[in-house]
Parts: sequence; structure tokens; C-alpha cells
Amino acid sequence: MGDFNHGHIQWTSLQSTGREDQEFFNLVQDSFLSQHVLEASRGDNVLDIVLISQKEFFDNVKICEPLGFRDHNQIHFIIKVKGERNRKIRYRKTFHKGRYKDMRE
Repeated sequence: MGDFNHGHIQWTSLQSTGREDQEFFNLVQDSFLSQHVLEASRGDNVLDIVLISQKEFFDNVKICEPLGFRDHNQIHFIIKVKGERNRKIRYRKTFHKGRYKDMRE
């Protein structure tokens, strides 16, 4: 996630112009990443991007107004991560290990 300043990449049509933009685009493709900010984030350009490898962990991209006097729009999105649950510890009584003969005496 960040401001990558590759304004000549057309993420919707998966095309780019310029050597540096093409190298960055190839790196993204070769790394099996996908970009999910498809609306302009500064002027008419998509400069602020979010690259992810698994789509199921990402949802709901919104382009919002700039914060303060910034020239880039805010990008809001949801990262879906499953946390580990604290499992309740179960104690079992082990009656088969009892010394029942000693108890009778």
C-alpha cells in the first residue's frame, strides 16, 4: 500500500507506458499481486495503490476526500484477517489411574 507515483499504468486495462512504469507493472504481475484501487487518487491518476496476493483478505475500497490540505485522496479499505481463538482448556479426570485397592484398606 502506498504512493508509488506510477501514473502511466492503466490498472483497469492492465497496460502501461514508459520503461519504469512497465518494469513496476511486470514486477506486480510476476509476483502474482493484484491492485484494487481503480479510481483516481490524485487528479486523474491512480497513484495510491493497494497490492495484495489473496483477494479474500481484502474488501470494500472507497476513495474519500483528502485529509486537510493534502493533494491525495484518502483510500479506505477493509483487511479481513482471522484471529486465533483462545481455546477453553478441558480437564478430564483419569479414573483408570486411581489406586482403588489402597483406598479400601
